Amino acid sequence: MSGNAGKMRPIFDGSHTEIIGTRNSDKKIVSSTAYRKLLKSILSSYVQFIQTPSRQDSILKTVQYSLWLLSTFYRGSGSKHKLPHRVAESLTKLQGEISWARYLLRFFGLPAAINDVDLKSSWATGNNSNRLGRVMSWTMIAYYPLENLAYLLWKAPGIRWLPIVSPVSIQNPDGAASCRTPEKTRITSAYHYSSAQLASKTSAWSCRFWLTWIVLDIVRCTLALRKIQEISEISGTVKPASAVNDVLQQTESVEKVEPLQQKDGYKETTTVRTEHMRILRNILYVLPAINWSLPDWDTQPWLSGDLVNGLCWLESMVGLYQGILDYQKNL
Repeated sequence: MSGNAGKMRPIFDGSHTEIIGTRNSDKKIVSSTAYRKLLKSILSSYVQFIQTPSRQDSILKTVQYSLWLLSTFYRGSGSKHKLPHRVAESLTKLQGEISWARYLLRFFGLPAAINDVDLKSSWATGNNSNRLGRVMSWTMIAYYPLENLAYLLWKAPGIRWLPIVSPVSIQNPDGAASCRTPEKTRITSAYHYSSAQLASKTSAWSCRFWLTWIVLDIVRCTLALRKIQEISEISGTVKPASAVNDVLQQTESVEKVEPLQQKDGYKETTTVRTEHMRILRNILYVLPAINWSLPDWDTQPWLSGDLVNGLCWLESMVGLYQGILDYQKNL
Protein backbone atom coordinates (compact mmCIF):
# COMPACT_ATOMS: atom_id res chain seq x y z
CA MET A 1 0.00 0.00 0.00
CA SER A 2 2.83 2.36 0.76
CA GLY A 3 4.25 1.78 -2.72
CA ASN A 4 0.92 2.40 -4.39
CA ALA A 5 0.43 5.45 -2.30
CA GLY A 6 3.84 6.67 -3.31
CA LYS A 7 3.02 6.18 -6.97
CA MET A 8 -0.33 7.93 -6.79
CA ARG A 9 0.96 11.01 -5.03
CA PRO A 10 2.74 12.53 -8.06
CA ILE A 11 -0.35 11.88 -10.20
CA PHE A 12 -2.53 13.79 -7.73
CA ASP A 13 -0.05 16.63 -7.43
CA GLY A 14 0.30 16.93 -11.18
CA SER A 15 -3.45 17.07 -11.80
CA HIS A 16 -3.90 19.61 -9.00
CA THR A 17 -1.19 21.79 -10.48
CA GLU A 18 -2.80 21.57 -13.92
CA ILE A 19 -6.17 22.68 -12.55
CA ILE A 20 -4.62 25.65 -10.80
CA GLY A 21 -2.81 26.68 -13.97
CA THR A 22 -6.04 26.49 -15.97
CA ARG A 23 -7.89 28.62 -13.46
CA ASN A 24 -5.18 31.30 -13.51
CA SER A 25 -5.26 31.35 -17.31
CA ASP A 26 -9.04 31.71 -17.27
CA LYS A 27 -8.78 34.56 -14.80
CA LYS A 28 -6.29 36.34 -17.06
CA ILE A 29 -8.57 35.88 -20.07
CA VAL A 30 -11.58 37.18 -18.14
CA SER A 31 -9.60 40.16 -16.85
CA SER A 32 -8.29 40.97 -20.32
CA THR A 33 -11.79 40.76 -21.78
CA ALA A 34 -13.18 43.02 -19.05
CA TYR A 35 -10.45 45.61 -19.68
CA ARG A 36 -11.15 45.54 -23.42
CA LYS A 37 -14.86 46.00 -22.85
CA LEU A 38 -14.22 48.87 -20.44
CA LEU A 39 -11.84 50.55 -22.90
CA LYS A 40 -14.34 50.04 -25.72
CA SER A 41 -17.11 51.56 -23.62
CA ILE A 42 -14.99 54.59 -22.70
CA LEU A 43 -13.90 55.21 -26.30
CA SER A 44 -17.45 54.78 -27.58
CA SER A 45 -18.80 57.26 -25.05
CA TYR A 46 -16.03 59.72 -25.89
CA VAL A 47 -16.72 59.52 -29.63
CA GLN A 48 -20.44 60.06 -29.06
CA PHE A 49 -19.75 62.98 -26.72
CA ILE A 50 -17.52 64.94 -29.13
CA GLN A 51 -19.73 64.47 -32.19
CA THR A 52 -21.30 67.92 -31.80
CA PRO A 53 -19.14 70.98 -32.63
CA SER A 54 -20.27 72.78 -29.48
CA ARG A 55 -18.82 70.03 -27.27
CA GLN A 56 -15.57 70.00 -29.22
CA ASP A 57 -15.23 73.73 -28.67
CA SER A 58 -16.17 73.26 -25.01
CA ILE A 59 -13.30 70.80 -24.50
CA LEU A 60 -10.80 73.07 -26.29
CA LYS A 61 -12.02 76.04 -24.29
CA THR A 62 -11.61 74.17 -21.01
CA VAL A 63 -8.07 73.13 -21.93
CA GLN A 64 -7.22 76.66 -23.08
CA TYR A 65 -8.17 78.41 -19.86
CA SER A 66 -6.93 75.56 -17.69
CA LEU A 67 -3.49 76.14 -19.21
CA TRP A 68 -3.76 79.77 -18.18
CA LEU A 69 -4.71 78.75 -14.65
CA LEU A 70 -1.78 76.36 -14.51
CA SER A 71 0.62 79.02 -15.78
CA THR A 72 -0.30 81.32 -12.89
CA PHE A 73 1.36 78.92 -10.45
CA TYR A 74 4.71 79.33 -12.23
CA ARG A 75 4.79 83.11 -12.31
CA GLY A 76 6.95 85.41 -10.18
CA SER A 77 10.09 83.35 -10.50
CA GLY A 78 12.17 86.49 -10.94
CA SER A 79 14.86 85.52 -13.42
CA LYS A 80 13.83 84.59 -16.93
CA HIS A 81 16.40 81.81 -16.97
CA LYS A 82 14.72 79.86 -14.19
CA LEU A 83 12.59 76.83 -14.99
CA PRO A 84 9.27 78.09 -13.52
CA HIS A 85 9.36 81.19 -15.71
CA ARG A 86 10.01 79.12 -18.85
CA VAL A 87 7.20 76.72 -17.95
CA ALA A 88 4.75 79.61 -17.49
CA GLU A 89 5.84 81.08 -20.81
CA SER A 90 5.36 77.74 -22.58
CA LEU A 91 1.91 77.19 -21.07
CA THR A 92 0.84 80.68 -22.14
CA LYS A 93 2.05 79.96 -25.66
CA LEU A 94 0.07 76.72 -25.76
CA GLN A 95 -3.00 78.60 -24.56
CA GLY A 96 -2.62 81.03 -27.46
CA GLU A 97 -2.30 78.21 -29.98
CA ILE A 98 -5.53 76.61 -28.76
CA SER A 99 -7.21 80.01 -28.99
CA TRP A 100 -6.21 80.25 -32.65
CA ALA A 101 -7.50 76.71 -33.22
CA ARG A 102 -10.88 77.80 -31.87
CA TYR A 103 -10.81 80.69 -34.34
CA LEU A 104 -10.50 78.15 -37.15
CA LEU A 105 -13.54 76.24 -35.90
CA ARG A 106 -15.60 79.43 -36.26
CA PHE A 107 -15.25 79.20 -40.02
CA PHE A 108 -17.88 76.44 -39.83
CA GLY A 109 -20.34 78.53 -37.80
CA LEU A 110 -21.78 80.80 -40.49
CA PRO A 111 -23.66 78.09 -42.49
CA ALA A 112 -25.21 76.77 -39.28
CA ALA A 113 -26.26 80.30 -38.25
CA ILE A 114 -27.87 80.92 -41.65
CA ASN A 115 -29.66 77.57 -41.42
CA ASP A 116 -31.14 78.58 -38.04
CA VAL A 117 -32.88 81.62 -39.49
CA ASP A 118 -36.59 80.93 -39.87
CA LEU A 119 -37.55 82.60 -43.14
CA LYS A 120 -40.93 80.90 -43.44
CA SER A 121 -42.70 82.60 -40.57
CA SER A 122 -43.59 86.26 -40.91
CA TRP A 123 -42.18 88.83 -38.51
CA ALA A 124 -45.65 90.31 -37.94
CA THR A 125 -47.45 87.02 -37.34
CA GLY A 126 -44.79 85.40 -35.14
CA ASN A 127 -44.83 85.57 -31.36
CA ASN A 128 -42.18 87.21 -29.20
CA SER A 129 -40.26 83.96 -28.81
CA ASN A 130 -39.95 83.53 -32.57
CA ARG A 131 -38.85 87.13 -33.01
CA LEU A 132 -36.26 86.72 -30.26
CA GLY A 133 -34.85 83.59 -31.84
CA ARG A 134 -34.59 85.22 -35.25
CA VAL A 135 -32.73 88.23 -33.87
CA MET A 136 -30.30 85.91 -32.08
CA SER A 137 -29.67 84.03 -35.32
CA TRP A 138 -29.00 87.28 -37.19
CA THR A 139 -26.48 88.38 -34.56
CA MET A 140 -24.57 85.16 -35.18
CA ILE A 141 -24.71 85.74 -38.93
CA ALA A 142 -22.94 89.04 -38.32
CA TYR A 143 -20.59 87.59 -35.69
CA TYR A 144 -18.98 84.75 -37.64
CA PRO A 145 -17.81 86.68 -40.74
CA LEU A 146 -16.26 89.36 -38.55
CA GLU A 147 -14.44 86.74 -36.48
CA ASN A 148 -13.21 85.05 -39.66
CA LEU A 149 -12.01 88.38 -41.09
CA ALA A 150 -10.20 89.24 -37.86
CA TYR A 151 -8.40 85.89 -37.96
CA LEU A 152 -7.29 86.45 -41.56
CA LEU A 153 -6.07 89.94 -40.76
CA TRP A 154 -4.03 88.68 -37.82
CA LYS A 155 -2.61 85.60 -39.53
CA ALA A 156 -2.19 86.98 -43.07
CA PRO A 157 -1.03 90.57 -42.52
CA GLY A 158 0.70 90.71 -45.89
CA ILE A 159 -2.62 90.73 -47.74
CA ARG A 160 -4.07 94.23 -47.90
CA TRP A 161 -7.70 93.50 -47.14
CA LEU A 162 -8.76 97.13 -46.55
CA PRO A 163 -6.84 100.40 -46.20
CA ILE A 164 -7.63 102.48 -43.12
CA VAL A 165 -6.85 106.06 -42.11
CA SER A 166 -4.46 106.32 -39.19
CA PRO A 167 -1.93 108.90 -37.93
CA VAL A 168 1.50 108.46 -39.50
CA SER A 169 4.82 109.86 -38.26
CA ILE A 170 6.80 111.36 -41.14
CA GLN A 171 10.47 112.21 -40.72
CA ASN A 172 11.70 115.51 -42.20
CA PRO A 173 14.13 114.86 -45.02
CA ASP A 174 16.76 117.32 -43.79
CA GLY A 175 16.38 116.28 -40.16
CA ALA A 176 15.87 119.89 -39.06
CA ALA A 177 12.96 121.23 -37.07
CA SER A 178 10.21 122.86 -39.08
CA CYS A 179 8.60 126.21 -38.34
CA ARG A 180 5.30 124.68 -37.24
CA THR A 181 6.63 121.83 -35.14
CA PRO A 182 9.79 122.03 -33.08
CA GLU A 183 10.28 118.27 -33.32
CA LYS A 184 12.10 116.60 -36.13
CA THR A 185 8.98 114.59 -37.01
CA ARG A 186 5.48 115.68 -37.80
CA ILE A 187 2.22 113.77 -37.36
CA THR A 188 -0.23 113.66 -40.25
CA SER A 189 -3.27 111.64 -41.24
CA ALA A 190 -2.88 109.49 -44.30
CA TYR A 191 -4.06 106.24 -45.80
CA HIS A 192 -1.85 103.78 -44.02
CA TYR A 193 -2.45 100.04 -43.96
CA SER A 194 -2.39 98.37 -40.54
CA SER A 195 -3.56 94.80 -40.51
CA ALA A 196 -3.31 94.42 -36.72
CA GLN A 197 -5.31 97.62 -36.12
CA LEU A 198 -8.03 96.60 -38.54
CA ALA A 199 -8.14 93.12 -36.99
CA SER A 200 -8.64 94.63 -33.53
CA LYS A 201 -11.50 96.81 -34.76
CA THR A 202 -13.11 93.88 -36.56
CA SER A 203 -12.81 91.69 -33.47
CA ALA A 204 -14.37 94.42 -31.33
CA TRP A 205 -17.38 94.61 -33.64
CA SER A 206 -17.79 90.83 -33.63
CA CYS A 207 -17.79 90.84 -29.82
CA ARG A 208 -20.48 93.51 -29.83
CA PHE A 209 -22.76 91.21 -31.78
CA TRP A 210 -21.77 88.37 -29.45
CA LEU A 211 -22.62 90.54 -26.42
CA THR A 212 -26.03 91.22 -27.97
CA TRP A 213 -26.55 87.48 -28.34
CA ILE A 214 -25.61 86.93 -24.67
CA VAL A 215 -28.14 89.49 -23.45
CA LEU A 216 -30.86 88.06 -25.69
CA ASP A 217 -30.08 84.53 -24.50
CA ILE A 218 -30.52 85.63 -20.89
CA VAL A 219 -33.93 87.03 -21.86
CA ARG A 220 -34.75 83.76 -23.65
CA CYS A 221 -33.83 81.68 -20.60
CA THR A 222 -35.95 83.97 -18.39
CA LEU A 223 -38.95 83.53 -20.69
CA ALA A 224 -38.46 79.76 -20.71
CA LEU A 225 -38.33 79.59 -16.91
CA ARG A 226 -41.44 81.74 -16.70
CA LYS A 227 -43.31 79.40 -19.04
CA ILE A 228 -42.20 76.38 -17.05
CA GLN A 229 -43.44 78.00 -13.85
CA GLU A 230 -46.79 78.76 -15.44
CA ILE A 231 -47.13 75.18 -16.63
CA SER A 232 -46.23 73.75 -13.24
CA GLU A 233 -49.08 75.71 -11.68
CA ILE A 234 -51.68 74.25 -14.02
CA SER A 235 -53.45 71.15 -12.72
CA GLY A 236 -54.23 68.08 -14.81
CA THR A 237 -52.88 67.43 -18.26
CA VAL A 238 -50.92 70.42 -19.46
CA LYS A 239 -51.65 71.20 -23.09
CA PRO A 240 -49.96 74.64 -23.16
CA ALA A 241 -46.59 72.91 -22.76
CA SER A 242 -45.95 73.50 -26.43
CA ALA A 243 -45.41 77.14 -25.52
CA VAL A 244 -42.33 76.09 -23.58
CA ASN A 245 -40.97 74.30 -26.62
CA ASP A 246 -41.52 77.41 -28.73
CA VAL A 247 -39.20 79.27 -26.38
CA LEU A 248 -36.65 76.51 -25.92
CA GLN A 249 -36.24 75.67 -29.62
CA GLN A 250 -35.37 79.16 -30.88
CA THR A 251 -31.60 78.80 -30.84
CA GLU A 252 -29.22 76.17 -32.14
CA SER A 253 -27.54 75.68 -28.78
CA VAL A 254 -30.75 74.66 -26.98
CA GLU A 255 -31.64 70.99 -26.97
CA LYS A 256 -35.11 70.01 -28.15
CA VAL A 257 -37.29 69.13 -25.19
CA GLU A 258 -40.35 66.92 -25.27
CA PRO A 259 -43.64 68.49 -24.12
CA LEU A 260 -43.56 68.81 -20.37
CA GLN A 261 -46.30 67.34 -18.25
CA GLN A 262 -46.99 68.15 -14.65
CA LYS A 263 -46.57 64.51 -13.61
CA ASP A 264 -43.13 64.34 -15.25
CA GLY A 265 -41.13 66.12 -12.58
CA TYR A 266 -37.74 64.87 -13.82
CA LYS A 267 -38.04 66.51 -17.23
CA GLU A 268 -39.18 69.74 -15.63
CA THR A 269 -36.33 69.74 -13.13
CA THR A 270 -33.78 68.97 -15.85
CA THR A 271 -35.02 71.82 -18.03
CA VAL A 272 -35.00 74.31 -15.16
CA ARG A 273 -31.48 73.28 -14.23
CA THR A 274 -30.34 73.63 -17.85
CA GLU A 275 -31.75 77.14 -18.17
CA HIS A 276 -30.25 78.21 -14.85
CA MET A 277 -26.84 76.96 -15.95
CA ARG A 278 -27.14 78.83 -19.25
CA ILE A 279 -27.94 82.04 -17.39
CA LEU A 280 -24.91 81.50 -15.17
CA ARG A 281 -22.65 80.92 -18.19
CA ASN A 282 -23.95 84.06 -19.89
CA ILE A 283 -23.42 86.14 -16.74
CA LEU A 284 -19.82 84.92 -16.53
CA TYR A 285 -19.33 85.97 -20.15
CA VAL A 286 -20.81 89.47 -19.85
CA LEU A 287 -17.74 91.27 -18.48
CA PRO A 288 -15.24 89.63 -20.88
CA ALA A 289 -17.57 90.39 -23.81
CA ILE A 290 -17.79 94.05 -22.78
CA ASN A 291 -14.02 94.19 -22.37
CA TRP A 292 -13.41 92.77 -25.86
CA SER A 293 -16.08 95.05 -27.38
CA LEU A 294 -14.36 98.30 -26.42
CA PRO A 295 -12.45 100.21 -29.12
CA ASP A 296 -8.99 99.92 -27.50
CA TRP A 297 -9.47 96.52 -25.90
CA ASP A 298 -6.03 95.27 -27.00
CA THR A 299 -3.93 98.34 -26.14
CA GLN A 300 -5.89 99.77 -23.19
CA PRO A 301 -7.98 96.91 -21.77
CA TRP A 302 -10.78 97.73 -19.37
CA LEU A 303 -10.24 94.58 -17.30
CA SER A 304 -7.06 92.78 -16.36
CA GLY A 305 -6.10 89.68 -18.29
CA ASP A 306 -6.25 87.51 -15.18
CA LEU A 307 -9.81 88.57 -14.41
CA VAL A 308 -10.96 87.93 -17.99
CA ASN A 309 -9.26 84.53 -18.11
CA GLY A 310 -10.61 83.63 -14.68
CA LEU A 311 -14.20 84.35 -15.68
CA CYS A 312 -13.75 82.43 -18.92
CA TRP A 313 -12.28 79.47 -17.01
CA LEU A 314 -15.30 79.36 -14.70
CA GLU A 315 -17.63 79.51 -17.70
CA SER A 316 -15.73 76.69 -19.42
CA MET A 317 -16.08 74.44 -16.38
CA VAL A 318 -19.82 75.12 -16.11
CA GLY A 319 -20.23 74.58 -19.86
CA LEU A 320 -18.36 71.27 -19.79
CA TYR A 321 -20.43 70.10 -16.83
CA GLN A 322 -23.63 71.07 -18.65
CA GLY A 323 -22.47 69.22 -21.76
CA ILE A 324 -21.86 66.06 -19.73
CA LEU A 325 -25.32 66.30 -18.12
CA ASP A 326 -26.98 66.79 -21.52
CA TYR A 327 -25.07 63.81 -22.90
CA GLN A 328 -26.12 61.57 -20.03
CA LYS A 329 -29.71 62.75 -20.35
CA ASN A 330 -29.84 61.78 -24.03
CA LEU A 331 -28.38 58.30 -23.56
